[in-house]
Amino acid sequence: MIGRQTTLLVWALWGALVVAGQMVAAVSAGRFPGLGTLVGRAAAGRIGQSLFVVAWMWWGWHSFAR
Repeated sequence: MIGRQTTLLVWALWGALVVAGQMVAAVSAGRFPGLGTLVGRAAAGRIGQSLFVVAWMWWGWHSFAR
């Protein structure tokens, strides 16, 4: 299993991790922050915003430029 299958497996694992994290945040009654809260905290400063822009550009280039 190399190439496309590995890529799809990694994305599926990331997606499952995000869903599991959101479920834990919903059940924890506020003890654990959800994805929106974490992204908001990370993007609150100038460095976080810059990192998000660079990550978005990298992801777009590698995902859609074929």
